Amino acid sequence: MKPRFVLTIYHKLVALIVALMVAVVGGLALYLSSQQIEAMSAALRTKAATYGSVMASQTTSAVAFSDRETAREVLQSLDADGDVASVALYGPGAALLYSCGTATAGLVGATAVTAPQVIDAEGRIAAMHPVVSLEGPRGVLVVELSTASLQAARSHVRRLALLTGFAAIAVGVIAAWLIARRLARRLRAIASVASAVAGGDLDQQPIADARRDEIGTLAVAFNAMLAQLQQLIAHIQDLARKEQDRLENLVAQRTAQLDQRTAEMQLVFDHVDQGLLMVDLDGTLARERSAAVERLLGPAPASGKLHDYVQAFAPDAAAWFALQWEALRDGALPPELCLAQLPSHFEAGRRHLELAYKLTEVNGQHRVLVVISDVTAQIQRRRAERDERETASLLTRMMRGRVGFLAFYSEAAQYVASIAAGTRDPALRLTVHTLKGIAALEGIDSIAEQCHALEAAMADGDELATRATARAIGERWVVVTEKIAPLLAATSARIELLPGDLEQIETALHRGAPVDELRAIVASWRHERVDTRLQRFADDAHVLAARLGKGAIDVAVEVDDGLRLPGERWARFWTAFVHAIRNAIDHGLETSDERRAAGKPEPARLTLRAGRRGDELAIEIEDNGRGVNWTKVAERARTCELPCLTDADLVDALFHDGLSTRDTATEVSGRGVGLSALRQACVSSGGHVTITSRPGTGTTLGFRWPIAPARPEPLQIAG
Repeated sequence: MKPRFVLTIYHKLVALIVALMVAVVGGLALYLSSQQIEAMSAALRTKAATYGSVMASQTTSAVAFSDRETAREVLQSLDADGDVASVALYGPGAALLYSCGTATAGLVGATAVTAPQVIDAEGRIAAMHPVVSLEGPRGVLVVELSTASLQAARSHVRRLALLTGFAAIAVGVIAAWLIARRLARRLRAIASVASAVAGGDLDQQPIADARRDEIGTLAVAFNAMLAQLQQLIAHIQDLARKEQDRLENLVAQRTAQLDQRTAEMQLVFDHVDQGLLMVDLDGTLARERSAAVERLLGPAPASGKLHDYVQAFAPDAAAWFALQWEALRDGALPPELCLAQLPSHFEAGRRHLELAYKLTEVNGQHRVLVVISDVTAQIQRRRAERDERETASLLTRMMRGRVGFLAFYSEAAQYVASIAAGTRDPALRLTVHTLKGIAALEGIDSIAEQCHALEAAMADGDELATRATARAIGERWVVVTEKIAPLLAATSARIELLPGDLEQIETALHRGAPVDELRAIVASWRHERVDTRLQRFADDAHVLAARLGKGAIDVAVEVDDGLRLPGERWARFWTAFVHAIRNAIDHGLETSDERRAAGKPEPARLTLRAGRRGDELAIEIEDNGRGVNWTKVAERARTCELPCLTDADLVDALFHDGLSTRDTATEVSGRGVGLSALRQACVSSGGHVTITSRPGTGTTLGFRWPIAPARPEPLQIAG
């Protein structure tokens, strides 16, 4: 989580000083600049009024006699002032005696002025002054001054105020930073030592701050407090050591008496191979126990509680163990029921332990006798037998068809790596189900069982069990395959040839076949014989039928002569094809009793075909079993909110991921994953799937791919 920003005293001091500086400097700048601008504006108005007063007195005679020449001589001196925008002199009857510049519109009508006036016009200041003679007002003098210089002065003053303010603020920020940093550094030193002391570290050195201000005084006071704390703690520790010595002596005297009483019983316990442990109903371990207990489980916990003991060697079961023991203590359930629900098998390190529980009564007090047996040797023997059995199965299947086995090994290794990596790929369920199927048919029952357990854990949403089981699958795969790894390395580069292959090339040579045909024949030897692959599936079908109680079945393999397919390219399809075998036997074929009751011939028949069908390569599996229960498929499709109105809808639903006609999942089927994975493998390789099924008669599942332009040998598949 991203750490939250905290305002320190350093930040607060800097912010406070800067804020005060901005407020003071900004206020002064605004006040002084406004005062200066106001003074300049007042000076310009005074200047306009002065011009009006002075010039009005000098033009009295010009107005009295309507002397335009005199008016011009008097007023033209104002032209030298750059602030003068216009001058107008009006005589009796508003007769214009003199004007220069452009007067502001609307002032002419105001010539009947009897008292001096100063008016603010747009961009100007107009001073209107009556021209008075002895007889009274005779005319009006209007002097207009431009405010352009005033506006320029205002802009200059504001710029100067801004620059001065920014400079003062910058100086203030630097000063604030320096002052705050110095104060914060001293306070940080005190805070660091104080935090360490608060956390229990009293070995801190005194704070080195000899200044005589408030912070220095605080440092001196803290140093004095720290010294007193150190002295107090040292005194308490000394008292505690003395008290501990006294108590230890007392306990030693008491325990010597108890040890003498239990010595004979312990002597018997120490010579028993099984671990014998007495436990009170509150979970407290009794002192009476055999020496084998610690040898098998490790040292007893200091708390003396059974729950903590279990936590040490089996943490995953500790919570359940504590819950059941609590029920035993409270009497919420019968004691026999509580003890029956306790785990009976644990793995402690490399040991496999079996635990048995017996409720006993000693001196009127109920206790539980826990008997611990080491069964590591028996389990290791069973595992060794299983390892040898699975290794023998793999070797046997490799000898039957090396190319097919290598393809299986490569594909299975990829599946195991994907599962063990712990990724949450949406296709992981398909991967686990496919690996379960091919592992079971290859005789690796341990991998198949772990895959089934992983499917159950994923279905339950148990992340802990999912990760542990996925990791166990990777470890088990290493154990299963390490014995055959040298043989795989030695045979991986070899090519298998049958007598028929040699006869084919000899025949082609005798008849003088073209070089391209000979090359094609030789190149096909790198590929896997389809009849060998299907015969392996036929053998798997016999084993699976016997395992599921379907009895003996008749499996026929029909393959076009010499048909071979590239092993690596077809590996994914062949791996997924195992789901077709499992579905046909588990879902399709009936048991012997069911076939007899239905009047159907025995044994059940399964046919595997492969060959050219026009312009397509066809691989089919046909059974004469019960057929697809399309009604059940429609019900499950509706439950999954899938279309189910047409035959095509039902076929799509049958191959939909997660749809199964089984009510419960078994180790063979019921997850609704197999057929979905099979169709994906076929479609991804450029093919398509067909299905024909009649209730009570059987089902034919077909897979077809387009064939490239015909060549003599071998059969080539487009794409």
